[in-house]
Amino acid sequence: MKNNLLKAYLTVVITFIGFFATAQPIDPPADPDPLPAPIDSQIIWLVAVGIAFAYYIITKNKVSLTK
Repeated sequence: MKNNLLKAYLTVVITFIGFFATAQPIDPPADPDPLPAPIDSQIIWLVAVGIAFAYYIITKNKVSLTK
């Protein structure tokens, strides 16, 4: 009985030590987030470059496979 009680106490203490050791302190409020990157106005160019790059990679792989 005494051995089981000791095991229970040790389990509780070790568990709480783990919780207290990994607790994060409360940080003060940070600065507001910066403005997001302005890609919304240039999304057409981004899509066009992506399609051109995909076409280049696909044709490059087709040429190397035929040789």
